[in-house]
Amino acid sequence: MLDALLVLQEAFECGILDATEVALKTNMTKEAYVKERHSYSISARKDGRIITTVRREEEERQQISATTYEELIGKLYDFYADRKRDYTISDLYEVWIEKRGKQAIEGNIDIKTVKRDDEHWIKYYTANKLVTIPVKKITTKMLNEFLNDSITMFKLSRKEMNNMKTIINAVFKLAMDLEILTINPLLNARVDVKFRSVQKKKDGSKLYLENEMEILESFLYQQKTIESYAILMDFQIGTRVVELVVLTKEDMLDSEVYIHKMEIVDEERVDGKYFRKGYKIVEYVKHDISSGYRTIPLTVKAQKILEEVKKLSEGCEYLFTQSNGQRMTSRSFNYWLAKYCRDAGISFKSSHCIRRTFASRLFAAGMPLAEISVYMGHEDIETTKGYIYNYHEVEQNRSYMNKAL
Repeated sequence: MLDALLVLQEAFECGILDATEVALKTNMTKEAYVKERHSYSISARKDGRIITTVRREEEERQQISATTYEELIGKLYDFYADRKRDYTISDLYEVWIEKRGKQAIEGNIDIKTVKRDDEHWIKYYTANKLVTIPVKKITTKMLNEFLNDSITMFKLSRKEMNNMKTIINAVFKLAMDLEILTINPLLNARVDVKFRSVQKKKDGSKLYLENEMEILESFLYQQKTIESYAILMDFQIGTRVVELVVLTKEDMLDSEVYIHKMEIVDEERVDGKYFRKGYKIVEYVKHDISSGYRTIPLTVKAQKILEEVKKLSEGCEYLFTQSNGQRMTSRSFNYWLAKYCRDAGISFKSSHCIRRTFASRLFAAGMPLAEISVYMGHEDIETTKGYIYNYHEVEQNRSYMNKAL
């Protein structure tokens, strides 16, 4: 097959083949193929679309339409050649994931999302016989067995199962777009087994407790570095680190900060492998949802931190520009957070714990959940609820209980 392609390419480059002529002959061949098999009339509707009827044995008649006669012939050719009828989940996954890879290159989605999809495909799908069966032949019973067996085998929680289903749902939607399916088979699927229960971790492991905050803040103010001020600022505005590290002075508007872009890993998917190039800035926020674009008021503390940052980053485009002249990245932020926690003598917790700390402290101070959700850039309050923890130490809680009980 490869030799034939090379011969055709060489013939085209030498002028032996003409692309227009080849296209015309291909269409004529398809038209002749269709005419031998198609017994229904072809007509034009009032809106200009070309329409006809098709039917397979033991199936009801269905209409096929197109904007042009040539496009209709192409659809009829696919129908009678039965090419799309044999598409499997595996075939359609390759089409879908390649499209996702291109979207990542164009900056429309994060490459990490594409990598996660590939990881889920390898983990949950590749070894299952279901992905080798033509999607037209997949029954509700098959889907039920697949979902229930996966939950049992991988001990999935409800959230993990929904993440896993993202792939098969996307594949079935693609099959509908290609007119292989008329409905999404997942609509009738059901789960009969129990999900793995998820035990919520203790508050102390999910955010910076009150005493830890005091120690760390005191230590960070003593450092007077751009890195320490970046961490202090994030405790004040609660952004995702990928949003914090791309802030410019122009994003600071009348004692508010405007969040409208973020940093993503610059990777490219080539033949199923990922090649990392570094980082790039995109003009959207996580999931590209409207709630992600937001302004956050700067506290008195935040404004004082900003004054120090501007002194250290004078003449720089980005607020958090390190001593080497390079913009701080999310990776370098986490490096310095880990280092400063260690030097301050407290347990290191991820940068996402800063967001939980931010939300929890606002809630404890009496701010309504709806307002916190806006500043967090969440689409709904239920997501924000998952960020609210008790940031007090156990002894402080005991003191509250002794007073109350």
